[in-house]
Amino acid sequence: MVDVPAVAVELIELLAVVAGAGAASAIGVLLERFGLDAVTGGDLVLGAWAVGMGLLALYVGVVALGYEQALPRIRRLAAGE
Repeated sequence: MVDVPAVAVELIELLAVVAGAGAASAIGVLLERFGLDAVTGGDLVLGAWAVGMGLLALYVGVVALGYEQALPRIRRLAAGE
């Protein structure tokens, strides 16, 4: 079995978290734009749903993955821990 250094594992995990945060944030922005287009087009129910889901996706991307997961990992790597 190959021993992978702990730093390599941490970098792979960080890359996955950053990619997930970026994907969730991009989906959130797209849902927000779609929701606003639906509301201005007259479909209030679909627009409200899309805006709500967009806000949820933005929360997951920015706060849950970005601020609470990625930022502490970056700080730990920068400090050399």
